[in-house]
Amino acid sequence: MKVHGITAYLSGVVALACLGAAGPAMSASELTAANCFPKGTYFARPFEDLIKDINAQAKGSLNINYLGGAPAIGSPFTLVQKTSKGVFGMASCTGAYYQNVLTEVDAFKMLERSLEEVRANGAVAYMNRLHEAKGLHYIGRIMSNTPFHLYLNKKISKPSLKGLHLRVAPIYTAFFQSLGATTQRSNIAQVYTYMENGTVVGFGWPISGILPDWHKVTKYRVDPGFYNADLEILVNLVKWKGLSRAQQDLMTRVVIQYEKAAGKYVTDVAKAVVKQAKDGIETITFTGGDRTKWLKAAREAGWANIVKRSPMHGPKLRELYSK
Repeated sequence: MKVHGITAYLSGVVALACLGAAGPAMSASELTAANCFPKGTYFARPFEDLIKDINAQAKGSLNINYLGGAPAIGSPFTLVQKTSKGVFGMASCTGAYYQNVLTEVDAFKMLERSLEEVRANGAVAYMNRLHEAKGLHYIGRIMSNTPFHLYLNKKISKPSLKGLHLRVAPIYTAFFQSLGATTQRSNIAQVYTYMENGTVVGFGWPISGILPDWHKVTKYRVDPGFYNADLEILVNLVKWKGLSRAQQDLMTRVVIQYEKAAGKYVTDVAKAVVKQAKDGIETITFTGGDRTKWLKAAREAGWANIVKRSPMHGPKLRELYSK
């Protein structure tokens, strides 16, 4: 009986050990994922395509379960916070929406180099170190070559925004305020309503990805564009470390493939210009000294805000991201 009891005990220990070993491996093979943008929209689709490509190339060794985008899965401004805490395993978001987690991500908008250059010069590794301190692993960026613009229903002739009340995201708040605008934040769904009822007379948005019907409440686009729209790929750090090296390498490899294909956004921009003209959005184009003033104000306000908020890392990020 004693021998039988010991045998049964040891069998139980072995079984529990096997279950313990299998548990992390099973959980590490699946990641939930969420998006800062509404499912199926222009800024959500690159991440959705990325997930499909990773899952296809993983061939069952890794499965990313896409749960959708904001606001259906919650506020876009809290999604990365939730990812850092493990509520989601993986996320795609723009730096404009998660400065409440890591203030230095504001530097993403200031990109003046190619994505290959910032990977080679250490910018990606530098950003990853900052992200890991916040419980996130930063893989890379899958959107570039997409400038922001100011959209208005009131015509202006000079690079002054005095007297204008604008809807903003954190990415361009300092710039618009430096030229005299008053500002307020809102979620994406409120932009149409605010423009329609006169709460605001304009908003900032990338040249591509204008939501359906926004042209109905938008009369003008101000050229030239400023800053650089971004989509960043993040993984909860604990879950990242739980993946095998092969799984990590696969995810990184696919993200780099998307980085190398970022030139396609130049074509998207050209198409967006044509479509906006067809939709009745007129162009206000600053030239000469006005153009210089507009772009200088954007650049200086952007970096001044970054350095002020992150005096330790801001100057280094300017060196890595700008020319």
